[in-house]
Amino acid sequence: MSTSIEQARLAKPKAKEIAGSCGTVVGVGLIRIGDSYAIKVNLRDHVPEKADLPDTIDGVKIVYDVIGPISLHQH
Repeated sequence: MSTSIEQARLAKPKAKEIAGSCGTVVGVGLIRIGDSYAIKVNLRDHVPEKADLPDTIDGVKIVYDVIGPISLHQH
């Protein structure tokens, strides 16, 4: 069964809250995977395995990506 964009939007705040309790979240957004939507959580650092972040929230797939700190690049 595919996940609608509305389902993903509703689960997004919960994903941010759960990930934020385990590490520093630098961004949360929606992504498409095939014909479904998922939530992508960008983290500053690796989260300890014992944190056991969920793979889904309310039936919506969660993708975690460690991107490091965000910094301002000036030209």
